[in-house]
Amino acid sequence: MDKPDHPTPDHFYARRRDETRTCAAKASANFRLLRFSVIGFIVLAAAFLGVGMQLKLPLWPAAFPLAVAVICAFRMSSARKELFRWDSLGRYYETGLARLARDWDTLDEGAEFADGRHPYANDLSLFGRGSLFQLLCSARTHCGRETLAEWMKNSAGAEEIILRQQAVAELRADADLRERLASVGAALISDCKPETFHNWLFEKRLFPSWLAIVACILPLTLPVVFVLWSLRIMDPSGLGPTLLAWAVLQGIFGAVLQRRVRYVIDSVALPSLELPLICDLLALVAGARFSSPKLVEIATRLQPAEPCLRKLRTLVTLLDQRIRREWFLPLSYFLLWGTQFALAIERWRLREGDGVPAWLAAIGEFEALICMATYSFEHPGDPYPEVIEGSGEVLAQGMGHPFLDEHTIVRNDLTLDDRVRFLVVSGSNMSGKSTFLRALGLNTVLAYMGAPVRCGRLVLPVMKVAAAMRIEDDITSGKSRFYAEMLRLKQMIEWSAREPLLFLIDEIMSGTNSHDRRIASEWVVQALISNGAVGLISTHDLSLTQIPSSDLPGSNVHFRDSGKDGELQFDYQLYPGVLKESNALNIAHLLGITGVSEAVP
Repeated sequence: MDKPDHPTPDHFYARRRDETRTCAAKASANFRLLRFSVIGFIVLAAAFLGVGMQLKLPLWPAAFPLAVAVICAFRMSSARKELFRWDSLGRYYETGLARLARDWDTLDEGAEFADGRHPYANDLSLFGRGSLFQLLCSARTHCGRETLAEWMKNSAGAEEIILRQQAVAELRADADLRERLASVGAALISDCKPETFHNWLFEKRLFPSWLAIVACILPLTLPVVFVLWSLRIMDPSGLGPTLLAWAVLQGIFGAVLQRRVRYVIDSVALPSLELPLICDLLALVAGARFSSPKLVEIATRLQPAEPCLRKLRTLVTLLDQRIRREWFLPLSYFLLWGTQFALAIERWRLREGDGVPAWLAAIGEFEALICMATYSFEHPGDPYPEVIEGSGEVLAQGMGHPFLDEHTIVRNDLTLDDRVRFLVVSGSNMSGKSTFLRALGLNTVLAYMGAPVRCGRLVLPVMKVAAAMRIEDDITSGKSRFYAEMLRLKQMIEWSAREPLLFLIDEIMSGTNSHDRRIASEWVVQALISNGAVGLISTHDLSLTQIPSSDLPGSNVHFRDSGKDGELQFDYQLYPGVLKESNALNIAHLLGITGVSEAVP
């Protein structure tokens, strides 16, 4: 397909999707034609044979339609691959459009990576419906998804972040590589459990070496018995007892090994589904020429992986034949097919298994970088942040929330330094306080991953991120929301004593009265700031705006609202200082209450 001019990523995806649909329709028609041709030429060959036998004519003319049928059958395999390629590309572009349209229901939620005890994963909506994972993840393997989730939950160092940024920039410019990766291998993420495969890799030896010899000899004794019987070397009356003894012996052998054989087969269930994709991915990496140090290093680590994993792919494919070919299943029992290949796969593990975790880690890193490159392509206006080691100011210019439309969001600026180490963000509900805190948190997560950020410019040091924004009660353990928040704040203070910390606290101490809230909140902020932490707290309680003082280097900012025609209106713009206007009348009008004034009744 010709590369189109595309003014925006969504236009590009839509046009490519339409092109792939057209190509898929042609490939589907070609596949159906070949399939009907195979059937037709086989019927024609059978007709030639039938007529020839009935009229005693030469039978060789039947060879021509039969040969054409064989050729068409071979071409069907290529046509099937071509159809699959276009279908895969179509899904790739459909998923890209879904990410741009925030169609959460169709995107990978990564729900299995959610962790309520993580310092910020739940608070910043990293996983689940309407999450950062859904916007970032285009990975097609478990190791890719796992690596992406791990990067989202753990900050990298400044040097590693720069290496990732360089790799992402290179991959973003290579649309062909991303497209080829999208069109190979399995279509969907499998539901197998990766830990089963990982556990098997580090098992001790499951079978003694001599079992392979016994497993080969046992199936071969059956044809030997029949040969001896047919040559009358064996007494004909002994055939029955011999066959019975053979069946009993083979049955006992299979039963004794059944548990360990089943364990091996279950352990390679994940590779059986993802190995084709992984091998194709390795071939793409091997054929690419990278310039960024991170990608060069990953390609070097993966050089020995392809031939070794292709051997495993061959063994797993042969093992699966007993399931994929129904006619072969009865014969497989006589051949001890499952046992034979379980032993062969086990021998492969003992030879090559030690290198597999490192290979899978490298594949995961490559796919995670592809995910961020795709995200960067889909948001061309988002720049890379400037991340530094050590202490320094946090400077965010034109910062917006990554979940919102980048063309219509209201952007705000923020600076945290030695003079202003924290901000108290006040304002009414729905005015934008929580969104502002999450915008800083999510952009920080993206920055520490090595991804672009939704800012005009973002400068920040490497810090631990901690948030208290979606604290929930836990009835099963008897923890109220207030108590759960206290535990999180206590953790923040402890973390800040060990390493630089960025804290984000939404509606701090909302579970207590205004007087106690004011005092306790100041104590929390003082403990965090004295440990060198920086961050934001939000509140709609104006008494907390007294916390910034000469003793605590903070500042007040606020969001405003206004009322018109009985509706609350927000501009989502951040203003300096403390909120002066009251929205009581606006709320009353919204509730349909008339005849009230600002005076307290």
